[in-house]
Amino acid sequence: MLNLIASEVKQAPFPHIVSDRILEESLFNALRADYPDASIFEGQKGVSGMSGSRTGQGFDIYRGDEAYSALMAKSEAWREFDAYINSRTFVEKFVELFGDRLADTGCSVEISPDKYERDYIEPRHVMTAHETLKSKILDLGRHILPKKARKPVPLFSRLDIHKALTGYAKQVHCDRPNRLCSLIIYFTDADEAGIVGGDLTIHQHKVDKPFTEYERHPKPEDAPVIAKLRPKKNRGVFFPCCNNSYHGVTAVETQGKERDYLYINISGHGDSIWY
Repeated sequence: MLNLIASEVKQAPFPHIVSDRILEESLFNALRADYPDASIFEGQKGVSGMSGSRTGQGFDIYRGDEAYSALMAKSEAWREFDAYINSRTFVEKFVELFGDRLADTGCSVEISPDKYERDYIEPRHVMTAHETLKSKILDLGRHILPKKARKPVPLFSRLDIHKALTGYAKQVHCDRPNRLCSLIIYFTDADEAGIVGGDLTIHQHKVDKPFTEYERHPKPEDAPVIAKLRPKKNRGVFFPCCNNSYHGVTAVETQGKERDYLYINISGHGDSIWY
C-alpha cells in the first residue's frame, strides 16, 4: 500500500522519508477521483463547526463524521485505504521503517501491533489548534520526572481529510505528544494549481541536544527552516513524532485555490509516548 522501504529513511534533522510515489498509482488516482469537493467540506463544517479543525478553517473530515461515513459508503478506493490505515498492518509498516530508531529518538513506550485498537475513534473536541497549558506542563515535566520502563500502550490511528484555503499556515511545531508518527500525503500539485505558499517547512534546532531534551514547541528563532517541500500529487512525508520533528507550513497566499492533503497518524492512549 505504501511504496516505502527502510533504506529510504533519512536521519537528519530527524528520521523521515519523503517520497513522490507514496501510494500505488492506481490507488492514488482512484482516491483523487473521489476526493471530497468543497461542498462536502462545507456540509461537514455545518455539522461540526470549527471543532478540532487542523486547517483552522473548518474544512476537515475525520473518521466518525457523517461526511467520512458517506465517503466510505460511496468509494471502494477510500474503503480500501481506510481498512489499511486503521489496522495493525499500518503499525507493522511503521515498525518496519522506523522501529529500530525508536529507543534512540526518545520513545517512552513499547510499540506492538498486537496492541492496535481499530474501534477507537479519537473525538474532535480533544484536538486543539495551539499548544495547551497541559501540554506545556507535560513538556516541562518530562525533563524533571524520572524515566519509566518502556511498556506497550494501546494504539489507534487517524485518517484525516483536509482542504486548506487562503490563509492556512502552521508555525514550527511538533505534533501532539501522544502521536507516534505522522504521514502527510498531498493530492494537489501546488505549482500546477498556481498556489503561492502552502509549502511544508522542515526545521532544525540551533542547539544540538539529545532527542529527549528538545522542547516540542520551540521559538521560531530557535529552530529555523532548513528545507521546504512543495505539495505535489502523490508526494508523501512520513516521520516519527519525536521531540525534534519540527515542521510547519508557509501561508497559502493565493485566493480561490484549494490545497488538498491527508494527515494520517498512529497514536497512543495517554498524554505522551515521548520522553
